[in-house]
Amino acid sequence: MPLIAAGSKHFVGLRSDGTVWAWGDNAEGQLGDGTRIQRRTPVPVLGPGGLLAVAAGEKFSMALHADGTVWTWGSNEVGQLGDGTTTGSTAPVQVVGLSEVAAIAAGGLHAEARKTSA
Repeated sequence: MPLIAAGSKHFVGLRSDGTVWAWGDNAEGQLGDGTRIQRRTPVPVLGPGGLLAVAAGEKFSMALHADGTVWTWGSNEVGQLGDGTTTGSTAPVQVVGLSEVAAIAAGGLHAEARKTSA
């Protein structure tokens, strides 16, 4: 499972306690700290603990929770946050209708999830 991920101009890292920390560009809220302030040192991502993996796209980030749900934050210009909108979020939002996920990945402006069973 990924413990650190690099987006276009930001990074997200997963600590052993299941929390996520992020740093770098934050113009679209991709650090998930509730702001749009650029950070030169890691800040904690808001939202649930108990996270297992992280991924980062061009202007958004995502995390896999231990309960199999997926959480996303940042730019949502093409719906990559999976919340049914195209409105960005500076704090994590749960992907709608997605559960039992085993792995996640992020590309430029898209996200992927592999479920535990078919």
